[in-house]
Amino acid sequence: MIRINLIPTKAEHKRRGAILQLVFGGVVVGIVVICCVVFNASMESKIQREQAEINDLNAQINKLKTIIAEVENFKKKRRDLETKIQTIKDLNDKRTGPVKLIDEFSAILPRKAWITNYSEVDKRLNIEGRAMDGSTISDFVQSLRESKFFYNVQLVQVDQSSENGKKIQKFNITAQVNYTAGSA
Repeated sequence: MIRINLIPTKAEHKRRGAILQLVFGGVVVGIVVICCVVFNASMESKIQREQAEINDLNAQINKLKTIIAEVENFKKKRRDLETKIQTIKDLNDKRTGPVKLIDEFSAILPRKAWITNYSEVDKRLNIEGRAMDGSTISDFVQSLRESKFFYNVQLVQVDQSSENGKKIQKFNITAQVNYTAGSA
């Protein structure tokens, strides 16, 4: 009689174990590959979202750069206009300032005094004149100091002299001139 051994042999057992290990290894490798593909796809999606956000931000930066350039241009134009306005004010003050200053000066000058020399260089005024007495000179200097057109008023010199038999006082006064006081 022929005997058939139905108990698996060691070789068969090893072969089935190897197949089982190969299938298990294939499944693990498949799972790892699927995980890698899913991870790669999610990273690609994230990279695309980040790149889209970077592009949006760059577009906003470019818009803001043009707006900043416009603002700087407006600021420059404003400074230019303010400079022009100030120049116009200065020219107007220089045009009307001396007239108002001379008008004030003639109102301040006492009746008993007369001017022999009036000169101005760089808003520095030098006045030479004569008066009947010292109190007239004192009143004149005080009036100049109180005027809005004159400042740093200094009585430099007073000399007594005689003209046509009358005693008179010669004086010299220096002051700074402010033409803009008349336009306020």
